[in-house]
Amino acid sequence: MGESPPSDCQEIIRSALENAAAHISNLAALQMAVDEFVTECTSIDGVVRGLESRMDEVEITLRTDMRILINEIQHLKERKSSR
Repeated sequence: MGESPPSDCQEIIRSALENAAAHISNLAALQMAVDEFVTECTSIDGVVRGLESRMDEVEITLRTDMRILINEIQHLKERKSSR
């Protein structure tokens, strides 16, 4: 399975954030973290790895929010690739 082009990557990340927003406690903080990765988005897996690498640096609630977002990103990626 190949990587998505940057426009698809950004679309999936943004959609995942919108879908997960109702379940996120620190939406503003998560949005700032996502914005850093989305501007340089070359692959969905790269964004996921970037978010995962930050998880040890943040407090537990934001870490949970990141996990929720990562799960939604992976769900959307799998759904898109199965079409």
